[in-house]
Amino acid sequence: MQSSQWLKGGPFLEVSFLVELKENKKQTIQGIIDRLSTLANRVEIIDVNIDEKIDEFERGYPYDEEDPESIILHFLELKLFVYLSGKRRALLQIELVSSNSLMVNFIFYGDEEDAPEWDQLGIKNEEYTGLTDFLKELYGIYNFKIGGIAMEENIISLFGCEKPYPSNCYRYENMTADYFLKEETPFARIIWNEKYKKLSDIPYKHHRFEKEGILIELCDFDVW
Repeated sequence: MQSSQWLKGGPFLEVSFLVELKENKKQTIQGIIDRLSTLANRVEIIDVNIDEKIDEFERGYPYDEEDPESIILHFLELKLFVYLSGKRRALLQIELVSSNSLMVNFIFYGDEEDAPEWDQLGIKNEEYTGLTDFLKELYGIYNFKIGGIAMEENIISLFGCEKPYPSNCYRYENMTADYFLKEETPFARIIWNEKYKKLSDIPYKHHRFEKEGILIELCDFDVW
């Protein structure tokens, strides 16, 4: 769901995570956006109608406007500049995927080569360390259950569910570490919060850090 007017080309690299909806929708979204200003990597929001977008997220909109029984979608998108080894265009997408789960997704232009015609910086292999640090910093601020870095894939795929969302299949408690530890995934890095389950017998390189986080390296970035 990339905005053609802000991010063009591709592929797109996604840094996404899952949080629980504990308050009402408006308070939760406002809190997520407000905490962007506390990131060491500066985040500059380009959109000026943020309050309007938050209100639209809270109200939601029908998947099918002609169907009175249509599923109601709750989705918000903001255009950003994120300062990661340079000033990078990004999209922040926040989507309600079940009654108690929110996906937060930062989307970047992911090709190795620059695309000056679209004002896009490529991502060189040595810059992935900075992206991993960005994921760890997001964990420190949002204390999410699970987050990861992948090309053209978001964290919702780690539910191992084929249903479109929103769906109870994607309820917060249904996300476990079992799927990504046993199945091959497109993720290069995953952070799991061991507050929800302590992990053992991890078949990948990993290390533990603050707030019960564990960073798991599923593959090298250069295989992309």
